[in-house]
Amino acid sequence: MLMKPFFVFLLISIVGLKAFSQNQKLINRYISFSAGRVLFGTGDVAGFSINIEGSKNIIKAPKKLLSRLLVGAEFSFENGVKNPVIENPTDQEFIRISFQQISNSILTGKISYFPFNSLFNGFNISLGASAGYSFHSFEKSARRFNISPTESERQSTLTFDNRFIIGYRISTGYDFKLSPHIFSRIRLDFANYTNGDINTLAGAGIGYIF
Repeated sequence: MLMKPFFVFLLISIVGLKAFSQNQKLINRYISFSAGRVLFGTGDVAGFSINIEGSKNIIKAPKKLLSRLLVGAEFSFENGVKNPVIENPTDQEFIRISFQQISNSILTGKISYFPFNSLFNGFNISLGASAGYSFHSFEKSARRFNISPTESERQSTLTFDNRFIIGYRISTGYDFKLSPHIFSRIRLDFANYTNGDINTLAGAGIGYIF
């Protein structure tokens, strides 16, 4: 489910890869916006991520195995929720599905490495240290309350674990030049935070080159 939109975008982008690569020029700095599907922890909580990045190239001329090296920062907002069945839950639904809601606001300082100068010059790998704040609410306990012989509802007691978090993010992706100032992007991310969140992201975006 997470990967399907990513591969659809990848297929469309590869069709125009040759044309984009012929027009590819050295990117000095850019700002980009991307969004995608994020899975929290073991994947039992799904949500979305919105990311805004600004980066600058720090090498003046491409070298062998080093087309571009960019430094910058990215702000990410991640949100996910898992809702239980409230009205007339079955025994299995009551036991296995509990409420969770996670929101992370994260700032990542990152380095982006573009190794290739030829056909695959849009391929990149990024690594960065992250810091931010996490809002986490979840069920402490729950009980099934019988309204009538045929109706019941779930009643929950919630608890909260809100904290400052640090961690790291690893990304891989591909940038496609659409015009002298516009490019599209696909990305896959892995993020690990000190609150126990180990998140994966598949997304796409667009950027403006200065």
